[in-house]
Amino acid sequence: MDLPQRLASADLRLISVTPVEIRHRLWLCVGFEEVHQHRGDAPHLGFLYADRDWRAESDLYAAILNVFGGQTDLMARVHSECILGEAFGSTMCDCGDQMRLSMDEMVLEGTGAFVYLRQEGRGIGLRNKLDALALQYGFSDGLRGNQTYTSDEANLALGHPVDAREYGVAAQFLRSLGIHSVKLISGNPHKIGQLSSQGVPVASAVDLWRKNGTSPRALMEIQEKIQRGYVYKRSA
Repeated sequence: MDLPQRLASADLRLISVTPVEIRHRLWLCVGFEEVHQHRGDAPHLGFLYADRDWRAESDLYAAILNVFGGQTDLMARVHSECILGEAFGSTMCDCGDQMRLSMDEMVLEGTGAFVYLRQEGRGIGLRNKLDALALQYGFSDGLRGNQTYTSDEANLALGHPVDAREYGVAAQFLRSLGIHSVKLISGNPHKIGQLSSQGVPVASAVDLWRKNGTSPRALMEIQEKIQRGYVYKRSA
């Protein structure tokens, strides 16, 4: 089967495949979505790195399967969208650092798969995330209240779970490429468990964070994650 057929057999629809330059390195970007969920202009994205010039390939579908098919212990990250941290450099969280550190590690490794899932705000969406952020600063409907909340507490106060994200679609995508197992850049036990249970064994798993430059606010969120079972490793 070619790549579109392999994705379809995993209940995924291929949107497009293209080389893309990110921070002076050439990656291959695969846009995809669930067969039964049209995501419009916001598909999931699979960024694939290998030490090669994708622009020289005559058949990108075949090249992907040749490079990644049969890979074991491939360095991988499954990353959920965070527009404030990634695009605007918010220091409230470590999402932007996680994205960049993970991609840097894959370049050093020589191969890697970075799967970008469109589940903003830990799966509650950007609208709800903005309300949660306001609570964290002590505001509701523009008015100052009597207390501030941690990020976990804010989600719960608004009637949302602490974390509503799901990772089955990432497992489907990685399996469709023929990847047998991954070294996951993540310390999220829920993410690790879902990938493992859905056919992508996780040989190792640890999150990265910057030793220098992490804001006090982001450190508070990291501590909340650690209390929920996350595992972190410092990076310079």
